[in-house]
This record gives sequence, structure tokens and C-alpha cells, in this order.
Amino acid sequence: MRKAIILPIILTAIVSGYSTYSLLDTFVIERVEGQVDFNFSSSPNNSNNSTISISNSESSSQVSNSGPSSVEQSSTIQVGSDSYFKDTPTYTDSSYADPNIYINIETYRDDKDTTTIYAAEIRLKSLGNLRTALAKNSYGRNITQKTSSMARDNNAIIAINGDYYGAQEKGYVLRNNVILRSKMRSGAEDLAIYEDGSFEIFKETKERTLESIADQGAYQVFSFGPGLLRDGEVLVDEDDEVLYSKEDNPRCAIGIVEPLHYYFVVADGRTNISKGLKLYELANELKKLGCASGYNLDGGGSATMVFNGSVVNQPTADGRTIKERSISDIVYIGT
Repeated sequence: MRKAIILPIILTAIVSGYSTYSLLDTFVIERVEGQVDFNFSSSPNNSNNSTISISNSESSSQVSNSGPSSVEQSSTIQVGSDSYFKDTPTYTDSSYADPNIYINIETYRDDKDTTTIYAAEIRLKSLGNLRTALAKNSYGRNITQKTSSMARDNNAIIAINGDYYGAQEKGYVLRNNVILRSKMRSGAEDLAIYEDGSFEIFKETKERTLESIADQGAYQVFSFGPGLLRDGEVLVDEDDEVLYSKEDNPRCAIGIVEPLHYYFVVADGRTNISKGLKLYELANELKKLGCASGYNLDGGGSATMVFNGSVVNQPTADGRTIKERSISDIVYIGT
């Protein structure tokens, strides 16, 4: 009788312990697979002499650190009038300009006057100034750092959160021309930023491997989504949401008007002051800004914009406390 009672208790404890460990392993326990140092040079073309050490043999066989050879060519692309750029670095509370970079942040309310939106217009003379960084300069799972901290570590002029690659075991990860993860995530819709400054929204498939995308000249690849705009047309319906959520949420997106002319867009949400946006509304905000293509990055409590060392928006996970969430990666503009 006593054994009959004890055995179920032991089995329950084992199952509970395994479940707890699985949750911790998935969402909490750091697993560093390699240190990454992108080593951007200070030359006008910002060539990338990346170094990387990956302990996992599957990952190390996929790594390319040859540097973005075609990124230098993008410096010949003309982006509107040179009047946007300044001979010397010039900051205001919401703008920055130097000989190669122009940034201007507009803060406004959506048409329904329920949500605060921060739209940073970015014009570059070289794609080498559009970069990504990883938390703690490390690649792996559950390695996190605040957006503002990563921005500071990388001398970012402006930064937004990335795709939180570290919360997933699969999904393409290519950063600054370095392949970090090529495991396909079925159904994932990715964004590739190519070395000529252009965008492509594509599906991960057996035919479209990350290696094939890299061979075509991809410089960055993000795996979150979905795609919001293509050729000026909205790609999402009014009911489309991430993980089937039907609620308005804080959002983060990146859009392109033309090569080397981009927008970083963040919308506050989950508060009485700012409700948030649906994906369909976010797509239309990008369209109104003149973007031809746009892509949804990690939102919710992750949605953060940092400019000149300060957090611009009001990031929140629960709607009650305004604070940054620690995440795995950022997209930023640096000199």
C-alpha cells in the first residue's frame, strides 16, 4: 500500500522537475555558442573584418567571416540631396547628421489618436553604417541585454530591438555578413537586407537556404515577421497577428523607401496613454511614410528605440511599469 502511494509521488516529482528544467532551458538558462566581434573599421566604407569563435560544431561549419565585399559598392548610391548631410557631426534632440548619415525622428499620434508612434527617417551614403549587434557580443540562446546597453557598447547613434533570435532554436540568423544559424524554421517569413541596400521578404524553405541567400549578397537576415509591405502593397490582413494575438500591442518595424533610405518605427502600447497597433495598422503607418517594403520585428515589451544614449519611447511588458526588456540583439546606425 505504501509503495503504491510513494511511486506516483516520485513520478509526479520527476515529471514536474523535467517540465521546470525544460522551461528554464528554453527561456532562462544562457547557452553561449560563441563569441562574436564584428570589428567594424573606421574607414569610410566601414568594411567588416569579423572574427567569431563557435563552440558548436554544427554552427562553426556554417560561419562566414569574409566581410561584406559588396557593401563598399553601396557608397556610390545617391540618396536624395546632399543637403541632408553635414560636414561635421550635428545633434539635436531628435536628429543627427554627418557627412555619411542623416537621422530625423518624428513623434506623432496615429489617425485615431490612441497610439504614440516614433518614426526615425534614416538616409545613408553607405550600407556599412546599418549594423546589428548581439547581447554581450555572444551568439546563443537566452543571452540578453537591454537595447540601451547594447547601443552604448556599440556606440550606436540610433538603435531598435531586433528579432530576439535567442528565444528560438530555429530560424535563419545572418548578421553583418556572418552566418550564425541556418536551421530552417518552417513557415518563417524573413527579411534579407542585401549589400546593394535593397530589401527582400522571403519564406524559409528547403530551396531557399540561408547559404543561398548569403550567396546572393545578403548582409543581414531577420527571422521574426511577418512581412508588412512589398512594392507598396500591404501584406497582412486586419486580423493577422503574431501568435494569434488579436490585441493592439507595442510594435517595432523597419521599412525601406529606396536603397539607403530607411525608417525605424516603434509604437508604444498597453497603456492608457498609448493603446498600440495591430499589424495591419503598423503596415499602413509604414506605407504612409512612403516605404515600399516593411518588416515586423519583435514587439510587445521588446519594442524599444534608443537615440543618442537615451530611450526615446515608453517600453512596457505589462502596461504598468515603464522599463526596458532585456533582449538578444539590436539593429542600429553607427559611424
